Amino acid sequence: MPKVCTHKGCGKQFEKPDESECWYHSGPPIFHDAMKGWSCCKKRVISFDDFLAIPGCTSGFHTTEVPEPIQPAEPSKAAIPSMVDENGVETYGGSDTIIDPNSKKQSARAEPPKANVPTQESIDAVQKKLDNVVMEDPDDIDIPIGAKCKRNGCTVKFDGTNRDSCVYHPGSAVFHDASKGWSCCKRRVLEFDEFLKIAGCTTGKHLYVGALEPEKPAGEEEVECKTDFYQTPSTVIVSVFAKKCEADKSSIEFKADSVSLNLFHLGNKRFKTTFQLYGPIDPEKSKYKIMGTKVELSLVKANGLSWSGLRAGESGAGMIRFGVSGRTGTIGGKEIVYRNQS
Repeated sequence: MPKVCTHKGCGKQFEKPDESECWYHSGPPIFHDAMKGWSCCKKRVISFDDFLAIPGCTSGFHTTEVPEPIQPAEPSKAAIPSMVDENGVETYGGSDTIIDPNSKKQSARAEPPKANVPTQESIDAVQKKLDNVVMEDPDDIDIPIGAKCKRNGCTVKFDGTNRDSCVYHPGSAVFHDASKGWSCCKRRVLEFDEFLKIAGCTTGKHLYVGALEPEKPAGEEEVECKTDFYQTPSTVIVSVFAKKCEADKSSIEFKADSVSLNLFHLGNKRFKTTFQLYGPIDPEKSKYKIMGTKVELSLVKANGLSWSGLRAGESGAGMIRFGVSGRTGTIGGKEIVYRNQS
């Protein structure tokens, strides 16, 4: 019976491990900002599907051994706040007080600021949008035997009859700090291997082929572009790093809950994407500006609330700048806007 190789980046079937050459990744995955890759090779991509398709950089033989997860380093004793009791015994952690090294007086520990988290209503709204955007294969399309389902979290291959009973993730992959998960469900894990094992949260039909891509003009290449953003109390400023963008061959469309980009740049490269926004915007007041090295979007918030991410379901807030109208400083905002936590 064929076995499946457990090397990262391989996943192929084999009969005998010493007869088939294996190409895999020997290092752990790296997720930094929007970039994804492996520590053992230099290639970096933005799309999660492109990350899974990065070919291995190390050769060897197939294996079925499961690698041991990397244990997080224990915090050093010196990094944990300490205190000395009446008997002269020094203890670490577990206290709400801090010892002043100059006076031995205990002072109350300052509480960390509470995070701005989205309300349950906004989470439900995002989930509803994600569930409604479902792509399906046409009934009359020819599906090759052995084609793998393209839905996130599903690994089923077409055997000639199985077109139903797909269990998948309709959302996008979310990597924040050390946690990993999907925007459509709540489970978060630390290890990348455990992330790949998170069971789907939605059922439907398999997607083996997907939408047929239109023919590309001769010499035109579709690429990914890195994006970054920061926000003020009323506006989200997005930078799309597309150099030498041609205005007459590009288009940007603002909607109340999404943005569509079709950017032609560097002579023959095109960046196309549509994504749901974290919060609602005013399409009429929103605008964009094409520069030499990037395209800058100015998204006017419809409700003035803080965004924890740019896309729906993301977390990890962008840099927030506050300023007074008519001045150039980043400090001095006259209003504080709180998100309703109830």
